[in-house]
Amino acid sequence: MPYYELTGYDMPEFISSPIFLIIAAILAVLLLIGIVKGAVRLFIWVAIIAVILIGLGVMTQEDMRDWFENLLKRVTG
Repeated sequence: MPYYELTGYDMPEFISSPIFLIIAAILAVLLLIGIVKGAVRLFIWVAIIAVILIGLGVMTQEDMRDWFENLLKRVTG
């Protein structure tokens, strides 16, 4: 028995067409690539700022490690 007969919901045919599914998969991959690129850029900026702060003597490496540990504890629960 087809899905729409079981649920009473008639899905538009274009959503289940192979062309639509291929386009949706390509867009999902592009979105994932964009998210990963953004995360890498953010990580690089955090690393640069950390090096500058340590180099200027504003924070020591131990202070920064403790700060990140406390941040992770707050974020994760």
